[in-house]
Amino acid sequence: MKTKDFTFKSATGVCDIYGCRYTPDDDAVKAVIAINHGMAEHQARYRDFVSFLTSNGFAVYMHDMANHGKSNNDKNLTGYFGKKDGYKALVKDFDSVVKIAKTDYPDKKLVIMGHSMGSFIVRCYTAWYPNAGFDGAIYMGTGGSNPIAGVGDFVSSLIAKVTGYKKKVALLDKMTFGSYNNKFEKRTAFDWLTRDNSVVDKYINDEYCGFLFSAQGMNDLVKLNINANLDDWYARVPKNLPILVISGADDPVCDYSKGVVEIENKLKATAHKNVTAKLYNGARHEILNETNRDEVYADILLWISDNVL
Repeated sequence: MKTKDFTFKSATGVCDIYGCRYTPDDDAVKAVIAINHGMAEHQARYRDFVSFLTSNGFAVYMHDMANHGKSNNDKNLTGYFGKKDGYKALVKDFDSVVKIAKTDYPDKKLVIMGHSMGSFIVRCYTAWYPNAGFDGAIYMGTGGSNPIAGVGDFVSSLIAKVTGYKKKVALLDKMTFGSYNNKFEKRTAFDWLTRDNSVVDKYINDEYCGFLFSAQGMNDLVKLNINANLDDWYARVPKNLPILVISGADDPVCDYSKGVVEIENKLKATAHKNVTAKLYNGARHEILNETNRDEVYADILLWISDNVL
């Protein structure tokens, strides 16, 4: 596949964004996919999946989120998106990526896709930018409503004000993710990501992965979750948009399948006409890095072919 880098100023105001366009070797592009990666990782981890997509005729656009990967030049600021409304700026940054893709391929179908924290960004984008010109949406490793999200919003906001917005607070990370590994045999602290131990080990040894968020960044994460699960979100998502909600059945982010079922049911109850939910038994959070990744890749390709192209 061919690659071409792009950059732009982040709407967060705290960094420049690095991104990459991936295209088939023969330049025969049949459709476009814009993907937003998850928390404390970076877009290069998706290279195998991106290679699969380009080999099937897709142009793929990915960026390192603000203060992630190559979009960060100060390790003290990883997971920091500004003092106020960083969550909105992250959604706006994704819009900038979509605009680049639409400029390059104005006549091609566009699918938007997000994983984990990126799924909340893309879900907010779907509702806040309904006329941006996308033709399908994939929410992967996403979560439903959280009954204590309001408490998390208050606590993380208070801690950010008391300790400093850029301060990394291990307690907030433990409060949010401390239980995620409980269901699994404890080999590492990140076994909840995937059953593939080699992927977990690479994640742990990757300098761009697994870092703590700033206190304000944690608040932005909570706000993304809240906004992606409001009744208003379901009301604003385009009714005719093809939507795929896809996760591992043993993913703690979706409360071990419950979140996916909730989102599917609420979308259908609010008159959304083309909603597909898919859960993989035994699979954990990173289904693109799971032991059954080939099955996941094929299912995503088939869904796009059947519902968007």
